Amino acid sequence: MPAEYGWGPAFTEYAAKIAVEFAGAQQEGEALWVAECGRLIGSVMLCQSGEAGEGQVRLFLVEPDYRRCGVGSALMKVVLDGAKEMGYTRLMLWSAEPLTDAIRLYERAGFHITERVKNTEWRPDGDLIYEIKMVKECL
Repeated sequence: MPAEYGWGPAFTEYAAKIAVEFAGAQQEGEALWVAECGRLIGSVMLCQSGEAGEGQVRLFLVEPDYRRCGVGSALMKVVLDGAKEMGYTRLMLWSAEPLTDAIRLYERAGFHITERVKNTEWRPDGDLIYEIKMVKECL
């Protein structure tokens, strides 16, 4: 995904750090789901956000060849069902403006934008992108 959007090593390092921390210290109320079709084609993590009753959806990814085929919707259903089962009443996630298809998926699932934050670190050319915070209440 990083090259697909012109993002550089800073984004790759950021995502790798999240994955390593999750793998090394998975806690109660956290889970990883994957989609496979002979190989890994998508994944999504659910983590504690640090706020009571709130989970954070992280590293939601579907391989380009499998987008718009229902994989993202299936992963969203699994993470929403899992979050409800784990007792979360609210979910949040961070996305980025270039990820328009992902943002539409999140909005269809009931998430709404609550914040936009400038980011000039993820693109090697220093161009500005906006990170988007989205929240879903009442699971």
